Amino acid sequence: EAQFQFFNSAKLSDEGRPVMAGLNYFLTHENRGGSGSGLLGEKKDVKVWLGWLELLANKDVEAIDSPIGWLPYYDDLKKLFDTIDKQYPKSLYDMQFSLYVDKILDRIKGQTEAYKEEENVPPTLFTIYEKQKGELLALKEKYGSVVSIDELS
Repeated sequence: EAQFQFFNSAKLSDEGRPVMAGLNYFLTHENRGGSGSGLLGEKKDVKVWLGWLELLANKDVEAIDSPIGWLPYYDDLKKLFDTIDKQYPKSLYDMQFSLYVDKILDRIKGQTEAYKEEENVPPTLFTIYEKQKGELLALKEKYGSVVSIDELS
Protein backbone atom coordinates (compact mmCIF):
# COMPACT_ATOMS: atom_id res chain seq x y z
CA GLU A 1 0.00 0.00 0.00
CA ALA A 2 2.87 2.39 0.77
CA GLN A 3 4.07 2.09 -2.82
CA PHE A 4 0.66 3.08 -4.20
CA GLN A 5 0.55 6.06 -1.84
CA PHE A 6 3.99 7.15 -3.00
CA PHE A 7 3.32 6.88 -6.73
CA ASN A 8 -0.08 8.56 -6.38
CA SER A 9 1.21 11.37 -4.17
CA ALA A 10 -0.11 14.82 -5.05
CA LYS A 11 3.44 16.12 -4.45
CA LEU A 12 4.59 14.48 -7.68
CA SER A 13 3.87 16.25 -10.92
CA ASP A 14 3.12 14.20 -14.01
CA GLU A 15 6.51 15.25 -15.40
CA GLY A 16 8.32 14.31 -12.20
CA ARG A 17 6.50 11.09 -11.46
CA PRO A 18 8.87 8.10 -11.57
CA VAL A 19 7.92 5.62 -14.24
CA MET A 20 9.13 2.59 -12.33
CA ALA A 21 11.17 1.67 -9.30
CA GLY A 22 12.84 -1.69 -9.11
CA LEU A 23 13.21 -2.89 -5.55
CA ASN A 24 14.47 -6.36 -4.72
CA TYR A 25 13.26 -7.25 -1.25
CA PHE A 26 14.61 -10.78 -1.49
CA LEU A 27 18.36 -10.26 -1.76
CA THR A 28 20.14 -12.81 0.39
CA HIS A 29 23.63 -12.85 1.84
CA GLU A 30 24.37 -15.93 -0.24
CA ASN A 31 23.51 -14.37 -3.61
CA ARG A 32 25.58 -11.31 -2.74
CA GLY A 33 28.83 -13.07 -1.97
CA GLY A 34 28.17 -13.80 1.70
CA SER A 35 27.15 -16.96 3.48
CA GLY A 36 23.70 -18.06 4.58
CA SER A 37 20.29 -17.62 3.07
CA GLY A 38 19.20 -14.76 5.33
CA LEU A 39 17.71 -11.67 3.72
CA LEU A 40 19.81 -8.50 3.53
CA GLY A 41 16.88 -6.36 4.59
CA GLU A 42 13.56 -6.54 6.36
CA LYS A 43 10.03 -5.28 5.89
CA LYS A 44 10.51 -1.99 7.72
CA ASP A 45 13.31 -1.05 5.29
CA VAL A 46 10.59 -0.29 2.72
CA LYS A 47 10.09 3.06 4.46
CA VAL A 48 13.69 3.92 3.65
CA TRP A 49 13.47 2.88 0.00
CA LEU A 50 10.26 4.82 -0.55
CA GLY A 51 11.64 7.77 1.39
CA TRP A 52 14.66 7.86 -0.89
CA LEU A 53 12.45 7.64 -3.99
CA GLU A 54 10.43 10.59 -2.74
CA LEU A 55 13.59 12.61 -2.08
CA LEU A 56 14.87 11.76 -5.55
CA ALA A 57 11.57 12.64 -7.23
CA ASN A 58 11.60 16.01 -5.46
CA LYS A 59 15.26 16.56 -6.40
CA ASP A 60 16.27 16.66 -2.74
CA VAL A 61 19.04 14.09 -3.29
CA GLU A 62 21.33 13.17 -6.15
CA ALA A 63 21.84 9.65 -7.43
CA ILE A 64 24.54 7.49 -8.98
CA ASP A 65 23.82 6.87 -12.64
CA SER A 66 24.17 3.23 -13.63
CA PRO A 67 23.22 1.17 -16.68
CA ILE A 68 20.11 -0.08 -14.87
CA GLY A 69 18.99 3.23 -13.40
CA TRP A 70 19.72 5.55 -10.52
CA LEU A 71 21.20 4.22 -7.31
CA PRO A 72 21.32 5.99 -3.94
CA TYR A 73 24.38 7.37 -2.23
CA TYR A 74 25.26 5.72 1.08
CA ASP A 75 25.04 8.90 3.18
CA ASP A 76 21.48 9.57 2.02
CA LEU A 77 20.35 6.07 2.96
CA LYS A 78 22.21 6.18 6.28
CA LYS A 79 20.22 9.27 7.29
CA LEU A 80 16.96 7.58 6.33
CA PHE A 81 17.83 4.43 8.27
CA ASP A 82 18.52 6.65 11.29
CA THR A 83 14.88 7.79 11.11
CA ILE A 84 13.72 4.20 11.67
CA ASP A 85 16.34 3.65 14.40
CA LYS A 86 18.24 1.06 12.43
CA GLN A 87 21.95 0.68 11.85
CA TYR A 88 22.98 0.69 8.20
CA PRO A 89 26.61 -0.34 7.82
CA LYS A 90 28.50 0.56 4.65
CA SER A 91 29.22 -3.14 4.12
CA LEU A 92 25.48 -3.82 3.77
CA TYR A 93 25.10 -0.93 1.30
CA ASP A 94 27.99 -2.35 -0.72
CA MET A 95 26.31 -5.77 -0.85
CA GLN A 96 22.93 -4.35 -1.79
CA PHE A 97 24.07 -1.98 -4.53
CA SER A 98 27.06 -3.59 -6.20
CA LEU A 99 26.13 -4.75 -9.68
CA TYR A 100 26.30 -8.48 -10.28
CA VAL A 101 26.62 -8.06 -14.01
CA ASP A 102 26.11 -11.67 -15.11
CA LYS A 103 22.92 -11.97 -13.06
CA ILE A 104 21.57 -8.72 -14.47
CA LEU A 105 22.42 -9.78 -18.02
CA ASP A 106 20.60 -13.07 -17.46
CA ARG A 107 17.56 -11.17 -16.21
CA ILE A 108 17.63 -8.85 -19.25
CA LYS A 109 17.89 -11.86 -21.56
CA GLY A 110 14.93 -13.55 -19.89
CA GLN A 111 12.80 -10.42 -19.96
CA THR A 112 13.69 -9.77 -23.61
CA GLU A 113 12.70 -13.31 -24.58
CA ALA A 114 9.44 -13.09 -22.64
CA TYR A 115 8.42 -9.71 -24.03
CA LYS A 116 9.21 -10.77 -27.61
CA GLU A 117 6.39 -13.29 -27.22
CA GLU A 118 3.91 -10.55 -26.30
CA GLU A 119 1.94 -8.35 -28.69
CA ASN A 120 2.14 -4.56 -28.81
CA VAL A 121 5.32 -4.23 -26.76
CA PRO A 122 6.88 -0.86 -27.61
CA PRO A 123 10.18 -1.22 -29.51
CA THR A 124 11.67 1.27 -27.06
CA LEU A 125 11.76 -1.46 -24.41
CA PHE A 126 14.10 -3.58 -26.52
CA THR A 127 16.24 -0.52 -27.34
CA ILE A 128 16.63 0.14 -23.62
CA TYR A 129 17.52 -3.50 -22.93
CA GLU A 130 20.21 -3.40 -25.65
CA LYS A 131 21.63 -0.15 -24.27
CA GLN A 132 21.71 -1.59 -20.75
CA LYS A 133 23.36 -4.76 -22.02
CA GLY A 134 26.08 -2.80 -23.83
CA GLU A 135 26.82 -0.60 -20.82
CA LEU A 136 26.88 -3.60 -18.47
CA LEU A 137 29.29 -5.47 -20.75
CA ALA A 138 31.57 -2.40 -20.81
CA LEU A 139 31.54 -2.29 -17.00
CA LYS A 140 32.28 -6.00 -16.83
CA GLU A 141 35.21 -5.55 -19.19
CA LYS A 142 36.60 -2.77 -17.00
CA TYR A 143 35.84 -4.06 -13.48
CA GLY A 144 34.88 -7.72 -13.71
CA SER A 145 31.59 -9.50 -13.15
CA VAL A 146 30.91 -7.74 -9.83
CA VAL A 147 31.03 -3.95 -10.03
CA SER A 148 31.15 -2.28 -6.64
CA ILE A 149 28.95 0.71 -6.00
CA ASP A 150 32.10 2.73 -5.28
CA GLU A 151 33.34 2.04 -8.82
CA LEU A 152 30.13 3.56 -10.17
CA SER A 153 30.24 6.76 -8.15
